[in-house]
Amino acid sequence: MKYFPHTVLALSLMAGACTSGDGNGRDTQSESTPLTRLDRIVAGFAELPADRQYAIVDSLAVPLNDYIYLMGASTGNIPASVDSLSHTAAFAIFEPEVEKAFTSTSSIEKDLGTLDANMRRHLPALPRYSYYGIISPYRQQVMLVDSVVYVALNHYLGEDHEAYSSMPEYLRRTKTRDNITSDIAEAILSVEFPFEAEANPTAIQYFIYEGALLNAVATLTGISDTAALMDWTPAQLSQAASQESATWRKMAADNIIYSSDMTLARRLCAPTPSAQPISADLPGRIGRYTGYRIVRSYLDNNPGTDISTTLSPSFYNSPSTLINSGYSPQ
Repeated sequence: MKYFPHTVLALSLMAGACTSGDGNGRDTQSESTPLTRLDRIVAGFAELPADRQYAIVDSLAVPLNDYIYLMGASTGNIPASVDSLSHTAAFAIFEPEVEKAFTSTSSIEKDLGTLDANMRRHLPALPRYSYYGIISPYRQQVMLVDSVVYVALNHYLGEDHEAYSSMPEYLRRTKTRDNITSDIAEAILSVEFPFEAEANPTAIQYFIYEGALLNAVATLTGISDTAALMDWTPAQLSQAASQESATWRKMAADNIIYSSDMTLARRLCAPTPSAQPISADLPGRIGRYTGYRIVRSYLDNNPGTDISTTLSPSFYNSPSTLINSGYSPQ
């Protein structure tokens, strides 16, 4: 199993389990990919007559079973497990909040349609994915089991939601529905194209991998706003861009670029309050931003390079990639 498609059957079995319209009477099904609301199915399961319960279990046996397994709620009987899941603390807390925040998922489903179309175009070897909205007590916002994608909707209630009030601002910023499709794309890419280190990897190799990952997310989702891709504010992007040359010089002077300290490399690409030890005044993930700028420079100087090439170990592990990128921030 891979964590981070079954054919999505029509859910007329349970009214309102999945939204296909856009709220204005227009049918967007041909342009969209369904996000099946397992959270709604679980929440309303106990109220359904037995024959409809069995019909749902039959049609959604695999995603339901895997969801139950992921949540540690298996009793050996799917209907009993679904009932048990609906009475967990996570459902008690978040089910009403998720229902308020996601009265419609039509815009998300349209974005998923774009994601699927772009994956078929750029990465045709990937499987066809199916998408399920869930409520989860875990930190993971997106989980994969083979070609099934589970999206924990309780992680996307809005950055000002009281459930996230104890989180630092840089994490709260990721808790919006606008992040759902990009998070899904990154989860899929991270599973299908994990970082494959050489015997003695260096930080620059990891930065370039992270940059290639971000560029692929942009290509697959159609998101062109670098600040949104980085989970930064426009002011933070402006600051990082204005300090790009100084950041690169600092990385070179402190031997960070070719450091074999992968803990440091990963920290400079992970969500953090600041870009320490580069600078306390720059936002976190500065290593990822540097890698993204290198990848974008490479693509500008080597047009026609596809994203599958940039996601390959031979690209980010090659010393010639940085040279051929022509990256030289001014």
